[in-house]
Amino acid sequence: MGVVYDDIESFSKYKKHFKRFKSITVTKTKYSIKIDYGKKKVLLNKGGNEGTNVLGLVNRVKRDAKNYIENVEIKKMYSNDIYWSYYNHDKEVDKLESFDVAKIDLTSAYWTKAINCGLLSKETIDYFEKINFKDVKDKKGGRLKALGSLATVKSTEVYEYGKRSGEYQELIVNENFRSLYMGICNEVANDMKTVLSGVDGIFYYWDCIWVEPQHEERVKELFKSMGYNCTVEKHKAFVVKQKYISYLCCPNKKGELINYYIKN
Repeated sequence: MGVVYDDIESFSKYKKHFKRFKSITVTKTKYSIKIDYGKKKVLLNKGGNEGTNVLGLVNRVKRDAKNYIENVEIKKMYSNDIYWSYYNHDKEVDKLESFDVAKIDLTSAYWTKAINCGLLSKETIDYFEKINFKDVKDKKGGRLKALGSLATVKSTEVYEYGKRSGEYQELIVNENFRSLYMGICNEVANDMKTVLSGVDGIFYYWDCIWVEPQHEERVKELFKSMGYNCTVEKHKAFVVKQKYISYLCCPNKKGELINYYIKN
């Protein structure tokens, strides 16, 4: 049985020829598509054949997760259980036209937490470091794809002579893996809350925190004590406050203004 690797952008090219086959099963995740012709399979992912190293990383992370949950009780956890962001309404910076902030980003926060909690084996960590990624963005994507694979949701479609037949099915592949991944995300969120309250900070959003510039060094110390590395940018920020929705508005490295949602 042969396997062909190609880029995920090529899916439409393959789909044009579905009508030539009696039955084809298509399985999709956030990052990949598998086309099963029976005797032949096509695996589409970002980077095509170059992405096979990341697929190897995905398999290693899942193997580590399987070993991990054999020794640790996994608490059921869902996305709604996690405080992905928190705005300190007591700061009242929304009354200011603009204010100075230190924007502090954690470097590979979720990967670091997975290492520090003992989920990832040394073999997996070494394998990741040996992958020849194109750039920093590609490397970040590899980490996210591998760790995020624990929360994979798959959809399956069956085509008969090019027409979709039967029911569209979507399922969570492994509930324990998904809860494990959500647990890691929750641990990072708890660390962000701890640091925010520790310096009376302004706002955190996922793995990024905004504080007054005078608290920068203390924040860096706290994150270091938790095992994280971080980067710092200095900006002018402001808050757009509306009746039902508000945003913290802050530039990125390129000077583009980004709106970060605040729960009122």
